[in-house]
Amino acid sequence: MSTYTNSLWSWPDVRVRASRAASFGELAWRMVVDAPAKSLGTLMGVVVSVFLMAQQQSMLISILGRVTSFVEQTGVDIWITSQATESTDATGTVPASMVGVAAGTRGVAWASPIVSGFGRVTRPDGVLESVKIVGVEAPRYAGLPRQLADGSRTDGMRGPARLFLNWKDRPAFAAAEVGDRIEINGQGLTVSGFFKGVDPHSPFYYVFMNVDDARAIVSMPADRVSFVAVGIAPDVSVQEVRGALASRMPEATVLTRAELRALEKRYFLVRTPVGVLFSLGTVVAALIGAVIVAVTLYARAVDQLREYGTLMAIGATHRQLLALLLWQAWCFSGVGFVIGMSLFQIVRMHLPELSMTAPPSLILQVLFASWLSCTAASLMAIRRVLASDPAVSFRG
Repeated sequence: MSTYTNSLWSWPDVRVRASRAASFGELAWRMVVDAPAKSLGTLMGVVVSVFLMAQQQSMLISILGRVTSFVEQTGVDIWITSQATESTDATGTVPASMVGVAAGTRGVAWASPIVSGFGRVTRPDGVLESVKIVGVEAPRYAGLPRQLADGSRTDGMRGPARLFLNWKDRPAFAAAEVGDRIEINGQGLTVSGFFKGVDPHSPFYYVFMNVDDARAIVSMPADRVSFVAVGIAPDVSVQEVRGALASRMPEATVLTRAELRALEKRYFLVRTPVGVLFSLGTVVAALIGAVIVAVTLYARAVDQLREYGTLMAIGATHRQLLALLLWQAWCFSGVGFVIGMSLFQIVRMHLPELSMTAPPSLILQVLFASWLSCTAASLMAIRRVLASDPAVSFRG
């Protein structure tokens, strides 16, 4: 009999002491460290599971952040668009007259047209690339990212055939500088500035230009626009203004920034396999930890049936044995979570190119998933222990 089982006989009142969480925590910890090899294997399973869950979810969050970067970074409060709109990349058009209707709505501070479409850009090396063209109107240039690169100003957009590129995309355009010429759909434009913060997870580059230039390149009629961007007045409810706009324009779809962000995410997750793949990876990671913990806890329970039999013989209830096994599972869950999440943070800091994001919600989700998988895994061991005969502890 092991030392922690022998110590049970010295307790002044086993039933009272066993009912205390601290006593069970101490006993559970002794049972964990009694078989260090198996405990290490169980712990490694939890560590790997936590790391993989955090890695999969963080990359999905990062990708979704890029998917919604255009909506987030342009500073538009309300978007008016076609009823056929599934995302900002899959949309129809609305009458340009809606700009005036929106501007005259109570609570609206300003309204501006946005024209968008796709084109082909010829890189300096002759390679053709897809581009998302966004046309914005002076003087507000609503729809242009608020974060501009050092040295760039919205004034650089004034004048015909002007173009803003993403600062991160400069290498694809031979380290483009202000004044360089770029050809889109056969029409030449001059680079006049750079923006930051809009990095779509898509096989195309974002380019911003004047609304008239964009209209000509994407062949959009003068009486149509892709979006009407709306800014609300101070101290006015966004939902109130949205309701007023929707009632005045029932043939259009009126979305707040949060609603359009949710629409973008839903479109991306449903229409691409990325969300399914990362979600499946998270589930598999949780199952890895659960299976390893289940197998090792079951093996440990079989090895320690004599000790569990002793506990039942001296009066331990099924509920107390359940608590004892859960304590062990939670020990592995807690220690494994700390180690696994620490490894994840180290990798994230040293490999920033992986774009792994770790908001507090992700940490809490992984913690809960680790706790849940370890708790579920302990059920197999619990059933084996409860089915054992207490008399086995007194047999030779």
